[in-house]
Amino acid sequence: MPPHQVSEDLKACIPALHHEGYSVKDICHLLNIKKTLVYKVLSLYQQFGIVSNPFKYSCSMGHPHTLNQVDLVFLSAIIDHQRSVYLDKLQDELWLKQHVHITLLTLSHTIQQLAVSHKVISAHAYEQSEILWALYMNRIAEEAPDANMLMFIDEAAKNERSSSKACIILSFWPSHLMVSSHMTPLRD
Repeated sequence: MPPHQVSEDLKACIPALHHEGYSVKDICHLLNIKKTLVYKVLSLYQQFGIVSNPFKYSCSMGHPHTLNQVDLVFLSAIIDHQRSVYLDKLQDELWLKQHVHITLLTLSHTIQQLAVSHKVISAHAYEQSEILWALYMNRIAEEAPDANMLMFIDEAAKNERSSSKACIILSFWPSHLMVSSHMTPLRD
């Protein structure tokens, strides 16, 4: 369960009550809070003069970014030019051209932040040969000139109790439209 968030107004009451002479135990009882919160707020108030951590959302904390804006533009240009490039190839290009060495995980996160999704790259990789795709579509059109003649089987509906796939056969279908439950690959 995530920690309970306490409002800034309630936190602001803690130093005021402490200044008026209330003990930590009394402050906890009056405000219905835990003593660890009271000690934390009093410590922050003593250090910074405010009741919240000023560095909580600061970007200056932590490790500096490995990739700068020029590196991100370089990555974007490579990905725009060649949509199905492998991460290790991108890593090599960054090292050769920009002299930046990053891990594959960092590179993967960076590509996600650049809004290049796996789906876009995968779709491009699967459809890279327009000629083969056109030949396949022509072959399907020869086999089934009417789109209603096609039937697709969802293999997710496999019966786990047996090794056979569930097959739905509707009795009102004409017999010449029946399709078998197994698909054979197209041969050249």
